[in-house]
Amino acid sequence: MHLDHLALAVRDPDRSLAFYTDVLGLTGTTRREDDGLLLVMPDGFIFALLDGEPPQPAAPFHFGISASTPDDVRAARRRLHTLGVEETEWADEADYVSTKVRDPDGYVVEISWEPDDRPETA
Repeated sequence: MHLDHLALAVRDPDRSLAFYTDVLGLTGTTRREDDGLLLVMPDGFIFALLDGEPPQPAAPFHFGISASTPDDVRAARRRLHTLGVEETEWADEADYVSTKVRDPDGYVVEISWEPDDRPETA
């Protein structure tokens, strides 16, 4: 099995798309649907931003974006601070660097790096 899409209820799909592409740097092809926008990423993953009222997610709920290097996460953190994006969590360890921020609808998004040689879990 393969996870191939994520759909979020958002108040303003255009505003959310701008946050994810312009602020966080996601790339892909945008397609407008009757109920919102789809961002189809180069690997085929579909990120749907659907018009609706976002639920109030439980505290640990988040989804993530992988960075290529620890310095990419640190640079993203500095840039997001400059833009006034709310940070909810920060970690900077030898084998894990992560910042968690809130999007315009309150969803928590993690930008993280960890080495490729970490043990996999079953």
